Amino acid sequence: MKILKKCPILVGIVVITIALSIVSLIFKDTVYAGYADKYESGDIPLMALALKGATDEIFPWSSTEEEALLPEDTQGPDEGKELTEEESEQEGSEEPLEVVDISGNDISGNDISGNDVSGNSEDITYEFTEVDDDYFTDAVFIGDSRTVGLSEYCEPLDTRATFYAKVSLTIYDVFKKEYIKTDDGKIGLEQALTENQYGKVYIMLGLNEIGTGDNEYFKNAYAEVINRIRELQPDAIIYIQGIMHVAAAKSRVDKNFNNEKINSRNASLAELADNKTIFFIDMNESVDDEEGNLDSTLSSDDVHLKASAYERWHEFLLHNAIVR
Repeated sequence: MKILKKCPILVGIVVITIALSIVSLIFKDTVYAGYADKYESGDIPLMALALKGATDEIFPWSSTEEEALLPEDTQGPDEGKELTEEESEQEGSEEPLEVVDISGNDISGNDISGNDVSGNSEDITYEFTEVDDDYFTDAVFIGDSRTVGLSEYCEPLDTRATFYAKVSLTIYDVFKKEYIKTDDGKIGLEQALTENQYGKVYIMLGLNEIGTGDNEYFKNAYAEVINRIRELQPDAIIYIQGIMHVAAAKSRVDKNFNNEKINSRNASLAELADNKTIFFIDMNESVDDEEGNLDSTLSSDDVHLKASAYERWHEFLLHNAIVR
């Protein structure tokens, strides 16, 4: 009682610390699963799980079916240059997603590798073909840190295409955040796609939010984004890029960020393609090892490509394009 009277603030801090630590411990493997690796490695204290969760609008009463997001998504190239932003700004919508049918067909039985596309239009069949770099002069790339790396380490694309990419970006917040830098400040994707028209739209999102929701939830959210892009870019070819794999060392030990889940999500994404204006392409074939994991020699952190490895992605895009 004497301590309480003399140091009420200190007592309050101790009580709050204990409470946050208890909450973090209880929900460490469910709601806060996405942050657990940082705690187990000793990078953050136990109570920080609840604090980081609150920052990302993830609370103990959040649905355990929508597990915590990956708290950091940083680049690790082999030439010592790292991304300057290290943010964990990820949020999932808690509102029910409206199912948006943009596919027009069921391609669940087709090859989703990006090499066998049969058109379902009347008499038109589109086939992937080889192009040169000028093909990308009217292209825009939307994605997270992996796409940021593509802009930083692939000069032929960076000097021709437009990049609306941001570290830690997810399919759930791609239209919510203002992250695109302009001379007048930052704007959101909605405004950027309203003010500018493109001939091709490439999108790769899905790794950061892989612990959130099930495949159907993710697919519906992705469909809503693609549907809105189609409304804003009515004449563009839309490329849904499959989520890039992680290396075997990462895949074996991580319950969320593993290639089994990535392959399952990619199969769902492939179903969104109509093979007329929306195409699914999977660049994993250009960076995978023989076992279907990201080749560990191409990555310094088992998640991101080294600077020298982005050329493989570039070459894949050059050989897997649609010309109408």
